[in-house]
Amino acid sequence: MTSVLQIALLALIAVSFALVVGVPVVFATPNGWSENKGIVFSGLSLWLVLVFAVGIFNSFVI
Repeated sequence: MTSVLQIALLALIAVSFALVVGVPVVFATPNGWSENKGIVFSGLSLWLVLVFAVGIFNSFVI
């Protein structure tokens, strides 16, 4: 179970980094928000699922 937690945490860190870099780039480009709105919302949804998954997996490890 520890390895599942580590993989989920690594995915959470990677998605967080991608969102921190990607969202300002989307807002800075002309027509970026209207063209990439779905990608941003998908990334945010994935991030939210990973936050809850890491919390649930952490409760099984400790």
